[in-house]
Amino acid sequence: MFAAYFINISLIAEWCALIASILFLNKKTGIWQFFIPYLFLTVCTEIVGGYESYVLKVTNNALPYNILLIISVVFFVYVLSNADLLKRFKKAFFIIIICFIVLSFINLFFLQGLWIYNSYSETIGDILLTIISCYFFYTILKDDVFRDLFKDEYFWLVTGLLFSSIGSVLLYFFLSPLQVFAEKTHIPIYKYINNGVNLLLYINLIIAFICRRANTK
Repeated sequence: MFAAYFINISLIAEWCALIASILFLNKKTGIWQFFIPYLFLTVCTEIVGGYESYVLKVTNNALPYNILLIISVVFFVYVLSNADLLKRFKKAFFIIIICFIVLSFINLFFLQGLWIYNSYSETIGDILLTIISCYFFYTILKDDVFRDLFKDEYFWLVTGLLFSSIGSVLLYFFLSPLQVFAEKTHIPIYKYINNGVNLLLYINLIIAFICRRANTK
């Protein structure tokens, strides 16, 4: 059963993204090389979470996922702050990161707690990433410089983050009715949608890694 935990599309996509980051990202790619330890941490968190759930039979294994959640949002905001179109807002991004960390720790220690998945923090993080992603596209429309978006690593990154973040927000907003539907029909639509947005994110990350490598030769 523990082995079956890893045979799902989201985890396979995570492993593929990790392998792609190792293959395509090096010192020349700058801060993008930090995707390697980030994705390694993501995979390790899934392994630990699966081990706790299926082997140790731990019912409340949310802590490693809560930690990964905070790291993920901070990491993606930091990477986006280095995009050419967004660099002039670095101070604003720094403030956003600090505010998110403070709110997340308040939620982690005083609201939802350590042992319940911090959906409030995820929703805030998803909304932040959605706003930043939308503003990125807005700056592209206003920019007079021609850009080949299909070769732009930040375009692929932002596209993946946008759909992933919007999908996550909608999932948590409609979580209760989707759970009721799953109980009555035994059709876990929530799981299918979650796997779908995760797959889209990691496919876009892999394409972004390839573009980053090509643009930094």
